[in-house]
Amino acid sequence: MDEARGRDGDIVVLPHGDPVHLFILESFATTGRSPSLEQIRDRFALSTLGEADARVSALERSGAIHRNAGDAAITHAYPFSNEPTAHRVRLAGGPEVFAMCAIDALGLPFMLRRDADIASRCAGCGVDVQIVVRGREIVRHKPAATVVWLGERTEGCVAATDLCPDLNFFCSPDHLSRWRDGAGARGEQLSLAEALARGRDVFERLMDASPQCC
Repeated sequence: MDEARGRDGDIVVLPHGDPVHLFILESFATTGRSPSLEQIRDRFALSTLGEADARVSALERSGAIHRNAGDAAITHAYPFSNEPTAHRVRLAGGPEVFAMCAIDALGLPFMLRRDADIASRCAGCGVDVQIVVRGREIVRHKPAATVVWLGERTEGCVAATDLCPDLNFFCSPDHLSRWRDGAGARGEQLSLAEALARGRDVFERLMDASPQCC
């Protein structure tokens, strides 16, 4: 997301232009996987794996990426997941990748300037959800009544593990309402158009070489 939680719980804004961060995102976009510490060391001509780990740790503290405790592997780099999720995105001219949540899946075509086919499922009933993005617009989707749930952030949450798992597609407002009432979740329902706009706002400039203002 545009804002995430670092390890200390503070809200942070994802960085623009950090070379290691860009390399991680580019690796996901071209291979479907996160780079290893060895690959980061080699890419930036660092002397040791410890230096590579320090660079990744700085990104982790900022909230840009996430790793499981005690594991050097990068598990998440918004909007990508190195672990299987419900949201698979087939990128034009690239691999199939896992997105961390519904908003992240919809943001990928904007971040990478590529068309994409999104395959997910209704978090209420499990029915398949398919969304086709061409020219930064949704040209086809099913089910016809698909909506997106945008959960409310809570104090101290880590987006990768506490927020993203509940930001899902639903096949209809009725199924979303049933799930929301059963889970006691707080947040808002978005139409697909609203969710696409949110994904664009969050991710369109994330891989720009320098910060954008205004």
